[in-house]
Amino acid sequence: MENDTRELIKDLVFAFQILAMDGQGSGISGHLTARLPGKNTFWSIPYGFGFEEATADELIESDFNLKTVTGQKKCNPTLNIHTEIYARRPEVTCILHTHSEASLALGIIGQVLQPITQSGALFYNDIVLFDEFEGIVLRAEEGTSIAQTLGDKRAILLRNHGSLVVGRSIADTTISATVLEFAARVQLQCMASGVSKNLPEKEALQTKAFLQRPDVVDLRWQLLTRQSKRHNPHFSTERTH
Repeated sequence: MENDTRELIKDLVFAFQILAMDGQGSGISGHLTARLPGKNTFWSIPYGFGFEEATADELIESDFNLKTVTGQKKCNPTLNIHTEIYARRPEVTCILHTHSEASLALGIIGQVLQPITQSGALFYNDIVLFDEFEGIVLRAEEGTSIAQTLGDKRAILLRNHGSLVVGRSIADTTISATVLEFAARVQLQCMASGVSKNLPEKEALQTKAFLQRPDVVDLRWQLLTRQSKRHNPHFSTERTH
């Protein structure tokens, strides 16, 4: 196995464990995938597995027809959202779709994330609302609708469904997902009180640029990986077969 693939698998296992630790697993309904740049295949956990069960040996590789090409287990049949986004966004190498509570609640009430927290500035002018519900995404056409609405943004809230975050790396996507859920939770609390104040545009853009710096992303990623090891010390990031 090539080094790039080994590193992808290692980071993806960490991402699954971090998101499980953050309460974003969504049972068997959460989706996290990653691919090497330019590839028309992606890695994920098998259908029916939870995020906390992710180990290097359990991961499978699938093609854009959702057929398993590495491993023996079945690919999740609802990953058309991912394949449609990958086909349209060559820079995207990782996608997360989850049903975490705060982000789900914002979508249900037809709200998109507002720039009211410093960390939430990461999504300034970079998140949209998919204001319809098309049921379980079992066809490419339904994935296309979501991909088209997402456009070139970092994230999308899916009404009555959950959220979806994309990124140029596994670390970028994972950090974004934890920030989105935190910022959504704070926004709901502010809405309940009836009081909130948006960040000024200039300061929001400055904060967003800082949060996207590679050194900042790396520091945050390293912290999350250390925390995941303490939270669940038994998972493995190296394949044995």
